[in-house]
Amino acid sequence: MMFRIITILFFFLIISSAQLIAQDEAAPLIEKIQKTNGNNKVDLLNEISVVYRKTDRIKSMDYARQAYKLSVEINYNSGKALAKKNEGICWFFIGNNDSAALCYKEALGVFTEIQDKKGISACYNNLGLIAQETGKYDDAIRFYERSVEMDHALGDEIGVALTLGNISDIHIYRGEFKKALVLTNQSLAIFTRQSYKPGILAGYCNRGAEYDYLRKFNESERDYLKALTLSRELKDKYMEIMIHSNLGVMYWHWGKPEKAMQYLNAALEMSDEADDAYNIDNTLKTIAEIYTSQKKYVQANEIYQKILNRNVEIDNKRQVAVIMTAIGRNLIELNEIDKALGYLNKSLEMTVGLKTPLESLENYRNLAYANAILHNFKAADSLQDLFADTYTQIYNSDSIDGIRKGKIRTEGGNSSPVSETNKWLIAFLLFTVIVMMSVFAFRGKNNEK
Repeated sequence: MMFRIITILFFFLIISSAQLIAQDEAAPLIEKIQKTNGNNKVDLLNEISVVYRKTDRIKSMDYARQAYKLSVEINYNSGKALAKKNEGICWFFIGNNDSAALCYKEALGVFTEIQDKKGISACYNNLGLIAQETGKYDDAIRFYERSVEMDHALGDEIGVALTLGNISDIHIYRGEFKKALVLTNQSLAIFTRQSYKPGILAGYCNRGAEYDYLRKFNESERDYLKALTLSRELKDKYMEIMIHSNLGVMYWHWGKPEKAMQYLNAALEMSDEADDAYNIDNTLKTIAEIYTSQKKYVQANEIYQKILNRNVEIDNKRQVAVIMTAIGRNLIELNEIDKALGYLNKSLEMTVGLKTPLESLENYRNLAYANAILHNFKAADSLQDLFADTYTQIYNSDSIDGIRKGKIRTEGGNSSPVSETNKWLIAFLLFTVIVMMSVFAFRGKNNEK
């Protein structure tokens, strides 16, 4: 108990320290406000908003709104657009995507009117993030491409690199980890060449996640620990929390649940529900997965339901689908098969629409199992066919299995890593296991500009 109290006090001091640093940075700017007016005052208010962005979202938003109000009064369009963009970023961090998108669109209109290419690029990038968060990946890529187009025209390598990092996230969602890693290495090289530490931090964090997906845990741990050191050097609380959460996820995937829980609990203790909803959701999701592994299905589903409710509210379709799958899987374990089918079928409908094959694969597997338990063998047979087909598609791509198993291909052999015979063998074995299990009983988972 004493250790926990000391730990909480320690992290409280870290958060308080970050807030004091922000206050120290803002103090001279606030003092200047009293001695200035007009456009210069708007610029100062926007600058203070940026200073508070990662330590106090409420203050940051308040200063952005003050900047917007004054810029409207004096007809200062550049300040007005920047203020709306800053407010949008605050909404995005808080987790209110609708409000963020409205702010970005208003800012984009003004930036376009005054032909501010840098502002236009930033808004397209940030609208891409909103589309990405809500599972509209084709829209996100279109926004990102517009952003990159503007950055190339400006000769802004940093802007290009930031957007490449966001595009790599979409490749991850689609199971294209090799493509994601290529883009992350490209962006990290730009950040390193430009000595841009926030970008280097984001690059190490992204690459750590990609190595985790590829099950290269030593490399993932190396990059995350580099990122953690750099986040503390830059006094970036938000990234520090995210890296703690990501390390917890990685150690869980690595089969080290005790170490995972250390980092996950630390992330929760450092987080504030008011402005770190994204980090909290990802942290809680992993804790729920650990509870599931310990057969604490009810406790796990209580956590999942909390995450689900928030993501339904903000229309984050991908996360909604992932959480529905997890709830459905646990309901099978609790022998609530009809409820499980409801969640799994809805999740499958969403993952097919989002074109996220890894998540569809998980739904086919669970649905086949559930139908076999109910002796709906015709449906189970159809689902196992879909599982085999989807598995083969992923296997032929640059996903985890495709990369790992591609290494054992023999020179001059079949160019496809899974032959038609092997495909049906996989399917047959899966179905056989499902039927056996149904007879015997239940078996005992961002860069703003």
